[in-house]
Amino acid sequence: MRLIIDSLVLLMILGIVAGAVLHFRTKQETEYKIEQARREVHRFGSQIKLQTAMGITELTSRGFPVSVDPEWFGGNLPTNPLLGRGHPWLEIARTSHQDLRHPVIKTASDHTIAQFWYNPYLGVLRARVPARSTDVATLKIYNRVNECRLPNLFASGVSHASSD
Repeated sequence: MRLIIDSLVLLMILGIVAGAVLHFRTKQETEYKIEQARREVHRFGSQIKLQTAMGITELTSRGFPVSVDPEWFGGNLPTNPLLGRGHPWLEIARTSHQDLRHPVIKTASDHTIAQFWYNPYLGVLRARVPARSTDVATLKIYNRVNECRLPNLFASGVSHASSD
Protein backbone atom coordinates (compact mmCIF):
# COMPACT_ATOMS: atom_id res chain seq x y z
CA MET A 1 0.00 0.00 0.00
CA ARG A 2 2.83 2.35 0.86
CA LEU A 3 4.35 1.73 -2.59
CA ILE A 4 1.11 2.80 -4.30
CA ILE A 5 0.88 6.02 -2.28
CA ASP A 6 4.55 6.83 -2.90
CA SER A 7 4.06 6.18 -6.62
CA LEU A 8 1.01 8.46 -6.75
CA VAL A 9 2.86 11.24 -4.92
CA LEU A 10 5.78 10.88 -7.33
CA LEU A 11 3.41 11.01 -10.32
CA MET A 12 1.78 14.17 -8.92
CA ILE A 13 5.17 15.82 -8.42
CA LEU A 14 6.26 14.85 -11.94
CA GLY A 15 2.97 16.21 -13.32
CA ILE A 16 3.46 19.53 -11.53
CA VAL A 17 7.06 19.81 -12.73
CA ALA A 18 6.07 18.92 -16.30
CA GLY A 19 3.26 21.50 -16.21
CA ALA A 20 5.64 24.19 -14.92
CA VAL A 21 8.21 23.39 -17.62
CA LEU A 22 5.53 23.46 -20.33
CA HIS A 23 4.19 26.79 -19.04
CA PHE A 24 7.69 28.29 -18.96
CA ARG A 25 8.48 27.10 -22.49
CA THR A 26 5.17 28.43 -23.84
CA LYS A 27 5.76 31.79 -22.21
CA GLN A 28 9.33 31.88 -23.54
CA GLU A 29 8.12 31.05 -27.07
CA THR A 30 5.48 33.79 -26.91
CA GLU A 31 8.07 36.33 -25.76
CA TYR A 32 10.33 35.31 -28.64
CA LYS A 33 7.49 35.73 -31.15
CA ILE A 34 6.61 39.16 -29.74
CA GLU A 35 10.22 40.28 -30.11
CA GLN A 36 10.43 38.86 -33.64
CA ALA A 37 7.20 40.64 -34.62
CA ARG A 38 8.60 43.91 -33.20
CA ARG A 39 11.76 43.47 -35.28
CA GLU A 40 9.72 42.75 -38.41
CA VAL A 41 7.72 45.97 -37.87
CA HIS A 42 11.05 47.83 -37.65
CA ARG A 43 12.41 46.17 -40.77
CA PHE A 44 9.20 46.85 -42.67
CA GLY A 45 9.06 50.46 -41.46
CA SER A 46 12.71 51.04 -42.38
CA GLN A 47 12.03 49.93 -45.93
CA ILE A 48 9.06 52.32 -46.16
CA LYS A 49 11.29 55.16 -44.91
CA LEU A 50 14.01 54.21 -47.40
CA GLN A 51 11.56 54.17 -50.31
CA THR A 52 10.17 57.53 -49.14
CA ALA A 53 13.65 59.04 -49.04
CA MET A 54 14.64 57.64 -52.43
CA GLY A 55 11.52 59.13 -54.01
CA ILE A 56 11.44 56.63 -56.88
CA THR A 57 8.03 55.25 -55.98
CA GLU A 58 4.69 57.00 -56.21
CA LEU A 59 4.03 59.05 -53.08
CA THR A 60 0.83 60.32 -51.50
CA SER A 61 0.25 64.05 -51.18
CA ARG A 62 1.72 63.70 -47.68
CA GLY A 63 4.94 62.21 -49.02
CA PHE A 64 4.71 58.49 -48.26
CA PRO A 65 4.62 55.52 -50.66
CA VAL A 66 1.10 54.91 -51.98
CA SER A 67 1.63 51.16 -51.80
CA VAL A 68 4.27 48.66 -50.78
CA ASP A 69 6.04 46.61 -53.42
CA PRO A 70 7.05 43.13 -52.17
CA GLU A 71 10.13 43.45 -54.41
CA TRP A 72 11.52 46.01 -51.95
CA PHE A 73 12.35 43.09 -49.68
CA GLY A 74 14.28 40.98 -52.18
CA GLY A 75 12.24 37.82 -51.64
CA ASN A 76 12.37 38.11 -47.84
CA LEU A 77 8.97 39.59 -46.99
CA PRO A 78 8.41 40.64 -43.40
CA THR A 79 6.11 38.23 -41.61
CA ASN A 80 4.21 38.35 -38.36
CA PRO A 81 5.22 35.30 -36.30
CA LEU A 82 2.37 35.90 -33.85
CA LEU A 83 -0.16 34.91 -36.50
CA GLY A 84 -0.53 31.56 -38.16
CA ARG A 85 -0.18 30.96 -41.87
CA GLY A 86 -2.90 31.94 -44.26
CA HIS A 87 -3.36 35.62 -43.39
CA PRO A 88 -3.02 38.18 -46.18
CA TRP A 89 0.27 40.02 -45.93
CA LEU A 90 -0.73 43.69 -45.93
CA GLU A 91 -3.79 45.90 -45.77
CA ILE A 92 -3.48 49.46 -47.02
CA ALA A 93 -5.66 52.01 -45.23
CA ARG A 94 -8.59 53.41 -47.15
CA THR A 95 -8.84 57.13 -47.83
CA SER A 96 -11.56 57.36 -45.17
CA HIS A 97 -8.96 56.15 -42.62
CA GLN A 98 -6.21 58.52 -43.69
CA ASP A 99 -5.93 60.16 -40.26
CA LEU A 100 -5.73 56.91 -38.30
CA ARG A 101 -2.46 55.91 -36.70
CA HIS A 102 -3.82 52.45 -35.87
CA PRO A 103 -6.13 50.09 -37.75
CA VAL A 104 -9.72 49.90 -36.65
CA ILE A 105 -9.26 46.12 -36.31
CA LYS A 106 -6.09 45.52 -34.32
CA THR A 107 -6.40 41.76 -33.93
CA ALA A 108 -6.32 39.13 -36.63
CA SER A 109 -9.29 37.16 -35.41
CA ASP A 110 -9.70 35.27 -38.68
CA HIS A 111 -7.67 34.49 -41.79
CA THR A 112 -9.23 37.29 -43.85
CA ILE A 113 -7.44 39.94 -41.77
CA ALA A 114 -3.94 40.96 -42.87
CA GLN A 115 -0.80 40.55 -40.77
CA PHE A 116 0.18 44.19 -41.24
CA TRP A 117 -1.67 47.47 -41.77
CA TYR A 118 -0.12 50.45 -43.56
CA ASN A 119 -1.45 54.00 -43.72
CA PRO A 120 0.19 55.68 -46.75
CA TYR A 121 -1.18 59.06 -45.72
CA LEU A 122 0.81 59.08 -42.45
CA GLY A 123 3.51 56.54 -43.30
CA VAL A 124 2.43 54.40 -40.34
CA LEU A 125 2.81 50.63 -40.25
CA ARG A 126 1.28 48.36 -37.60
CA ALA A 127 1.35 44.63 -36.95
CA ARG A 128 -1.88 42.99 -35.91
CA VAL A 129 -1.83 40.57 -33.00
CA PRO A 130 -3.87 37.52 -32.01
CA ALA A 131 -6.64 38.04 -29.48
CA ARG A 132 -5.73 36.93 -25.97
CA SER A 133 -7.96 35.91 -23.09
CA THR A 134 -8.57 39.57 -22.16
CA ASP A 135 -8.52 42.88 -23.98
CA VAL A 136 -5.85 44.10 -21.54
CA ALA A 137 -3.54 41.20 -22.43
CA THR A 138 -4.15 41.74 -26.15
CA LEU A 139 -3.49 45.48 -25.86
CA LYS A 140 -0.26 44.85 -23.95
CA ILE A 141 1.07 42.72 -26.81
CA TYR A 142 -0.18 45.17 -29.47
CA ASN A 143 1.58 48.07 -27.74
CA ARG A 144 4.81 46.10 -27.32
CA VAL A 145 4.96 44.89 -30.91
CA ASN A 146 4.10 48.30 -32.36
CA GLU A 147 6.01 50.30 -29.74
CA CYS A 148 3.09 52.53 -28.93
CA ARG A 149 0.92 53.43 -25.95
CA LEU A 150 -2.60 53.01 -27.19
CA PRO A 151 -4.90 53.33 -24.13
CA ASN A 152 -7.34 50.64 -25.26
CA LEU A 153 -7.99 48.29 -28.17
CA PHE A 154 -10.91 50.35 -29.35
CA ALA A 155 -9.20 53.76 -29.42
CA SER A 156 -9.62 55.42 -32.81
CA GLY A 157 -5.94 56.21 -33.23
CA VAL A 158 -6.64 59.55 -34.95
CA SER A 159 -3.36 61.38 -35.53
CA HIS A 160 -4.21 64.42 -33.41
CA ALA A 161 -4.89 62.24 -30.35
CA SER A 162 -2.04 61.56 -27.96
CA SER A 163 -2.43 57.79 -28.20
CA ASP A 164 0.92 57.05 -29.76
